[in-house]
Amino acid sequence: METTRVVAPIPRNPVAPEWVGPGDWKGLTLEGGRGWQSNGGVGRLHPDRGLPFSLELAVPSGRLLRIHMVGVFAWHVDPRHEPGGSIGAAVVLQKGSEVVHRTDLVAGRHYGNAREPLPVFRLNGDGTSLETVGQCEVAGVAARVDILTLDVPGGTRAERLVFRSFATPASFVIFDIVFEIEETQECPFRGHGDRIALSELTTIIRTRDRIRFDRALDQAMDALERADDLDEARGLTLMFLAVVSAAMLDMGAPREFHRIHLDLAKEVTAASNRENLASILLRRAKELTETVMPSLSATGQPSLDRALAYIQRHFASDLQDAKVAEQVGLSTSHFRHLFRQAMRQPFHRYVVGLRLEKARELLSQTDLSVSEVAQTVGFASPAHFSRVFAKRFKTAPSSLRQARQS
Repeated sequence: METTRVVAPIPRNPVAPEWVGPGDWKGLTLEGGRGWQSNGGVGRLHPDRGLPFSLELAVPSGRLLRIHMVGVFAWHVDPRHEPGGSIGAAVVLQKGSEVVHRTDLVAGRHYGNAREPLPVFRLNGDGTSLETVGQCEVAGVAARVDILTLDVPGGTRAERLVFRSFATPASFVIFDIVFEIEETQECPFRGHGDRIALSELTTIIRTRDRIRFDRALDQAMDALERADDLDEARGLTLMFLAVVSAAMLDMGAPREFHRIHLDLAKEVTAASNRENLASILLRRAKELTETVMPSLSATGQPSLDRALAYIQRHFASDLQDAKVAEQVGLSTSHFRHLFRQAMRQPFHRYVVGLRLEKARELLSQTDLSVSEVAQTVGFASPAHFSRVFAKRFKTAPSSLRQARQS
């Protein structure tokens, strides 16, 4: 998937803090300069209470993948006045009057006290991350400059971004906003570069080339995610499966395959969303080729790498192995086998362990309460969190918090 990054022009306040950007930073162009600063400060008479509450920008056309916001997140943050879990701002994407996506910024997760000098690198588990990129001065005091990255659901198209600060002490300074946009793609099965053309599928199946077949299947799954609408996704699914079934007929498949196109058309037409189509594509591709395709334990390592990266960014969400398998274009059973083989543990145990490790970091490094930590890392019940935490680390989370405070 090819992407382009667009630096958004933001209004600059001549009296706002200034930061000199590095130019290129991990592929992003960070210009810096005078920033835009939002309303904030402790007490109604604080001078920063006269600053604006919202910033509104046009979003470039195309499918929006990520938003990179560079700034001070945040100023005037004090746990006495703004406890962990407070919602200090929201990033809202709109198309006309419709809100197509919204991310609430939560104290202790997406922002904290920028006066703390230690750099941060944090994957928050909800599709966002925070990483320090530099330092500036705010009112003569050193402040940390971070980049807050927000993943956007695949296929999202928006016209406007609204950054809205709420009436909390937190004041946000923004120096740069970079939109990561998916470039317009041609037919996903036009075979050039490392892509596989549909015309190659018959040869791939006849030669029982499992690795290239799985790559073609991954390509088809990516095409489903990028399709403009459900009808295009249906057409892509049906086209891929039709070529596979035709290849099997060419190899001498039984007469039952003569009806497969009609059955596939009915099933694909009845699919109500992309997730259903992805499930049909994976299941039917396996059923159609199971008599000729070998099972290779090494197949899928790149997909597993993508799965682990996805889990790292979404560990606090409702993660199921079937959902992650769909994200990387593998069947659930194939994904489970690869995951257990590589990680030496089942998927659920790995996710729980990851959440507990993140929880221990939060208990050691933040002032969030035990229940707030449990919710932040993805546990629905604080009691359940405390039990599994104590079992893993041989100490209660409350004891770890007390040891930090003593």
